[in-house]
Amino acid sequence: MIPDTSQNNSWNILALTITCLLLFLLLAFSATAQDTISPRLQIGINLLPAIIAANKSVINSEPDSELSIYLVYKANRHLAEQLQTRLATRSSIRERRLEIVAVQLDSLLARKLPRNSTIFLVEPIDARLEGLIEFSSQQQALLFSPYQGDVEHGVNAGFKVTDKVLPLVNIGSLKRSKIQLKAFFLRITVKHD
Repeated sequence: MIPDTSQNNSWNILALTITCLLLFLLLAFSATAQDTISPRLQIGINLLPAIIAANKSVINSEPDSELSIYLVYKANRHLAEQLQTRLATRSSIRERRLEIVAVQLDSLLARKLPRNSTIFLVEPIDARLEGLIEFSSQQQALLFSPYQGDVEHGVNAGFKVTDKVLPLVNIGSLKRSKIQLKAFFLRITVKHD
């Protein structure tokens, strides 16, 4: 008697289909459950303390004072909180305590920022960038963006990737915000006018 292989093949195909579907669902869930931090964000959050430490206003502030860092997001609060956790591994910059806040863009724009504040863009904000640049200038807050092209549009600082990562600053924007960086730091930066 010849075994009926068509029934075995049907069960094998069904089992394979269910396995593939479960694998797909598992991958989809894990991708949405945990955002990955892009290389530009990783570089930016690692470079941020050095740029804050080069701010003459921070250097001239009282030791043991507090520096506020606002991690600004448009919609992705989870990503901002991941960066907040990463940056919180530093307890201070130049002996100044850090207050690190993940904040939605509209909420930030409704605040009066403390002296020596820093704003870090977690997500690109495209059409609203000009308004944030104006806000940071009025508040005399250092505005840092890890996104390509933002410094050329008026953001105070970011970085440029060539064969190495270099800080990138907008000299005109720094002047309008009344932010002065140390001469040594400016020597190693790429400057945009």
